[in-house]
Amino acid sequence: MALYPHTIGVDLGQQRDFTSVAILQEAYWFSAEQAWKAGLPEVAGWVWPSQLPSPVMIDEARSRNYYEGRPPNPPLALVHLERYELHTPYPEIVAGVGKLIRTPPLRLTCTPLVVDGTGVGRPVVDMMVQAGLGPTSVTITSGFTVNFDPEDRSYRVPKRDLISTMSVLLEQRRLRIPKTLPNADLLTRELQEFRRTVTKVGNDTYAAERDRHDDMVLSIALAAWHREFMNTHLEQANAESEQNAARVAEYEERRDATRARAHG
Repeated sequence: MALYPHTIGVDLGQQRDFTSVAILQEAYWFSAEQAWKAGLPEVAGWVWPSQLPSPVMIDEARSRNYYEGRPPNPPLALVHLERYELHTPYPEIVAGVGKLIRTPPLRLTCTPLVVDGTGVGRPVVDMMVQAGLGPTSVTITSGFTVNFDPEDRSYRVPKRDLISTMSVLLEQRRLRIPKTLPNADLLTRELQEFRRTVTKVGNDTYAAERDRHDDMVLSIALAAWHREFMNTHLEQANAESEQNAARVAEYEERRDATRARAHG
């Protein structure tokens, strides 16, 4: 079952690049009655997991939204943004992420860990696998389509998809970034310095200007893309389920009407 309350995104740096870790929180839909039963104002709307008093209540909201459906386009909130110092050893980063994903309100069993597996990232992903963190590896490409490898459950994702997801969320004001969050000023600067460039062969490239960094943007984009990708597939599945249920109901109605006429 998807619709996890939190998702971690990790953009792995190299010798001249920082490693950044971001955590996104996704809201759940509550009816007025459900909000009242949870001790919240009796108003229908989106409720943050952090507003709920216990993991049990979070799991109930998650299950209800998954099986009963909810409005599309839930809001997301950036609740953690961390940048490691340059030259931080990868084992130290793995240990830090392992501690983070086990720190409440996060739970290892229901917190997707989406990691940049491009280049040197692959061995670090393997280290996270060995540490029992269950990472989802994303290789960032310059292509145009998303590819999924069922053997290791990894993805190849165009960078344009990551950045466009982030852009849409910001334009729709669905991604909340508290100004009080540590590193919020640095993130704002990264967002302002990020640029889209079209190459001579027509490919899009997305990166910060020379001697600038984009690790924070990419860590958030990895988590945001994963959430939106999973949500889109869930909404499509729910829509197909509703259509199938409607077809079955229509068939049964016609069958019953035919039988009634036959016996009348």
